[in-house]
Amino acid sequence: MRVRGKEYIWHVADMKKQVPPEGFVAPVSERYLHIIASDKKFIVHYRQPLTGDADALLEIEGPLFPRQPGAKEVRVPRWRHDTKRYPTADFVRRLINWSLEDV
Repeated sequence: MRVRGKEYIWHVADMKKQVPPEGFVAPVSERYLHIIASDKKFIVHYRQPLTGDADALLEIEGPLFPRQPGAKEVRVPRWRHDTKRYPTADFVRRLINWSLEDV
């Protein structure tokens, strides 16, 4: 996918998150959208929100994130179609554009 003249690849994967060993709780499965720029300067992992979540979590791995330079995690507002099991290309494009805005 091309956004603002740059190529991005993206995919969705389920990840198991371990719960602290305070009891006998099974690992929690979370769905992540991974977005990586072709130059690998923009790398983010978007945890898809669950029903009832007020916002979503965006984990930043790459050095390029103009919205909040130096951040490792950012709370992302809820969007209209963010609860679909598999995000659309339009949703991915919106998330990239939101991330690249200077605030």
